[in-house]
Amino acid sequence: MRGLALNFTSTHQTENLRGFSEVGENKQLLIAIVRHWLFIFSLLVCRTISSFLVVQFLLYCF
Repeated sequence: MRGLALNFTSTHQTENLRGFSEVGENKQLLIAIVRHWLFIFSLLVCRTISSFLVVQFLLYCF
């Protein structure tokens, strides 16, 4: 029975031993593009909010 268990595990091993799922190149590229655009969008939003706060501060002071 032990030999059967060893045979089963040796034939059903995956290439990825760390437990992460395999992702195709196209999906990796799509993920990278989406992450890039989310980063750019967040920078633009932060810049817009900070500009708005500066304008509000200047209007309040004068």
